[in-house]
Amino acid sequence: MTDTEQELCSFEDVRAVLKDISLDDGHYFRGERRNDYSLIPKIGRLTSEPKEAEPGKLILDLRYPVTVVDEREAFRRFKAAARPHLISPPSDDWDWLALAQHHGLPTRLLDWTTNPLVALYFAISEFADDSWLRNERANSPNYNGGAAFYVMRVKHQPLDTKNCDPFTSDGLFFPSHVSPRITSQGGLFSIQQKPHAALRWGRIRKFHIPFSARMDIKRELALFGMTHSFIYPGLEGITKDLQERINSF
Repeated sequence: MTDTEQELCSFEDVRAVLKDISLDDGHYFRGERRNDYSLIPKIGRLTSEPKEAEPGKLILDLRYPVTVVDEREAFRRFKAAARPHLISPPSDDWDWLALAQHHGLPTRLLDWTTNPLVALYFAISEFADDSWLRNERANSPNYNGGAAFYVMRVKHQPLDTKNCDPFTSDGLFFPSHVSPRITSQGGLFSIQQKPHAALRWGRIRKFHIPFSARMDIKRELALFGMTHSFIYPGLEGITKDLQERINSF
C-alpha cells in the first residue's frame, strides 16, 4: 500500500521524516526523478502486459521465435554477451539480474537502498533548470518538475534466493555485491511476479520534492559527500563531479 505524504521542500524536511527511523528495522528507501512515475519496474513500463486467454480459447503468436526478444530472452542474451567482460561472473540468476539492472537492462527489479541519502540523490541528481523542465514537458505537458522520495517498511525477511525463481517471486533480495556500484549504494531490490502493476506490498510512503527545491537539496547532499563519484565509483564519477563544480551545479 502506498500513502502519499507531504512535500519535502528542504533538507530539514528530509531530516524530519527520518528522525524516528532506526537502523535495521526494515526501512528501505528509493528516489525517483519524476513524481508522476509509479513504482513499476522498467520492463513493465516498456512492454504490454501479456493477454490471458479466455476460457476455451487460444492466443496465437504468429511471429517467428528468433525475432522475439522478450524479457527472458533479453536476460539470456545479456548473460552470454557479458561473460567475456567480467573477471568473476555472477554465480546465479539473482546476481545476474542485479548486474543487468545496474547496467541498464530492463528487468522486473526496482532499486532500493538502506541509505536514505543515496535514495535522495537519485531523486534529484539531475541539473534541473528551466530548460530541463521544458524538455521533460515535451511529452508530458502536465508534469510539474517534481521528484519523489519513497520510504518502505517491510516486516518479512528477504527472499531465500537459493530456493526460489526470480521470475516467479515477490519480495526483497540483497545481491552479493557483484558490482562496486551496488556496494557503494547500499543497494537491494524488490522483485514482483507481475511487473506491469505498481508495487503494493509493504507500507510505502511517498514524498514529493517540488521543482523549486531540487537544486537546493542537491547542493546540501554534496556537502555530505553524496555526489556522483560516491554513487558511481571510478573515473566517470570523478569527472562528473568536477564538471558540476565547474558549473557550480
